[in-house]
Amino acid sequence: MKTTTLLLSSLLILIAPVLAYEERTHASDIDQVLKAPERPQQDKARDAARKPADILALVDIKPNMAVVDFIAGRGYYTDLFARILNNSGKLYSVKGKLEKRDLSLFNNISVLPTLDLSEVKSPVDRIFTALNYHDIINKPSIDRQKLLKTIYGKLKDDGYFIVIDHNAAPGTGKSQTKKLHRVENTFVLNEITSAGFILDRSLSVLANPNDTFAADVWQESTKGKTDRFVYRFKKSK
Repeated sequence: MKTTTLLLSSLLILIAPVLAYEERTHASDIDQVLKAPERPQQDKARDAARKPADILALVDIKPNMAVVDFIAGRGYYTDLFARILNNSGKLYSVKGKLEKRDLSLFNNISVLPTLDLSEVKSPVDRIFTALNYHDIINKPSIDRQKLLKTIYGKLKDDGYFIVIDHNAAPGTGKSQTKKLHRVENTFVLNEITSAGFILDRSLSVLANPNDTFAADVWQESTKGKTDRFVYRFKKSK
């Protein structure tokens, strides 16, 4: 027993510097991407409110991964993911409106026009959606249980589903998704875990304790200042 303990302790001592080096290297890669001179200035102007260094560390994209930016909008995160992958792996930008972006250096991006992920033929490493879950709730035509089942099925066994959205007041559930474009964090957490996912990590970097939850997220006074939750889910075993 003592010999086994000593061997394990020695192994941990050897592994720890390697893990620390990998974490530093990954952080350095993210920093280089964020500071790249060719990144759009309008994106850089949004970084203070969006905390992309923390978000990218959580998403944890590595070379040759397959990544889905689900309901990508104007492509803030699609742009970042493309730069992290750097023409390795595959990037799907679902409903991405990328016309105003110069992504010509990247040949691994596919823009998907529909939400059903039917064009994603092989399991992926990451599915990411930012500030869109409340929009999914707002569309009666979308069967969320079916969609979550699809997302679950499209992920690799060690993949992650990452969700960011504007928080709503405690006890309001999904009642404010249309009026204020917010959804209560516990509603989202419960719905996604009920679909078979396990909460792996959460971040508080986008939390705002001063948010009263009373204002529409599109008001100038609230843009970039809402209380936002960040969840990373994995498949249940």
